[in-house]
Amino acid sequence: MSVYNFERLIKKYSGPITVHIKTEGQWVNGKWVEGEEKTETRYAALIPFDVKTMAQLGGLITNADVQLYSLTPFAHGDKIEKNGHKYIVDTSADFTQFGNFYRYIAKGASSFD
Repeated sequence: MSVYNFERLIKKYSGPITVHIKTEGQWVNGKWVEGEEKTETRYAALIPFDVKTMAQLGGLITNADVQLYSLTPFAHGDKIEKNGHKYIVDTSADFTQFGNFYRYIAKGASSFD
């Protein structure tokens, strides 16, 4: 059980985001078949970093990166999109022990290639 309940706060600032998920490939009749990509809609809060935090982190993040707060987990490398901006989930921190949420750094991406 978490110490603090951030569910209402995260829901207040969350909006729909598109998550691009690629299924695992598999062998079919001796040939490798690539996994298919599908999309699903999830809700999360994407918060830009302030200038002070970017300066303190010394170039590890840029103004294209965002903080992602969610009540459901994401996987490292998940590709997300919101309002035409694309991001790749990079660094994660599991805060569920303290506050029933997940926090990630999502790196800005020009494309998902």
